Amino acid sequence: MLKELVVATHNQGKVEEFKTLMKDLPIEIKYLADFEPVEEPLENGRTFAANARLKATYYAKKLGKPCIADDSGLEVQALDGAPGVRSARYAGEKATDEENNELLLLNMKFQVKRTCRFRCALCVAEPNGKVLNEVDGVCDGMLLHKPLGELGFGYDPLFWSTELHKGMGEASLQEKNKISHRGKAIRKLVAIWSKKK
Repeated sequence: MLKELVVATHNQGKVEEFKTLMKDLPIEIKYLADFEPVEEPLENGRTFAANARLKATYYAKKLGKPCIADDSGLEVQALDGAPGVRSARYAGEKATDEENNELLLLNMKFQVKRTCRFRCALCVAEPNGKVLNEVDGVCDGMLLHKPLGELGFGYDPLFWSTELHKGMGEASLQEKNKISHRGKAIRKLVAIWSKKK
């Protein structure tokens, strides 16, 4: 098993999720903030899995350490899966969470069917480019008509969890980790690694 792993993200919300869900692994977890700044890769994959692989292999090579990267986002059925891989950049390259949410609500204004899901793909890669693990997770829900709750990040305020029976923006980190797409993906990985001990 790996002794050290870098979580390739600048997103503090994701950092907290990884930190909580991987705390029982005998691995030293580090983050991009622990290293000198590295230019971000161009995320031009057509799927979440492709982007996760692209980021994991890129940062592992740049930092010379095993890296884990995720690509995740929201898929809305009525919008043919959009925002999808462009979730973070839905309203533009430098869009804020609020701008992305506003555009999504605008595009869903006249939609009755509001089924959606969060999807996460995770990839672990070594500095030599070898991919060690790839897993994914899905969290089903409904898109709300307006933001709900003050917690979470990204599209959480617009997501009604059918598992929690509450808005993701109302859920504590502990509640969210139990059912979130990233939580499910990380737990799959932890289960795989736990068997290899």
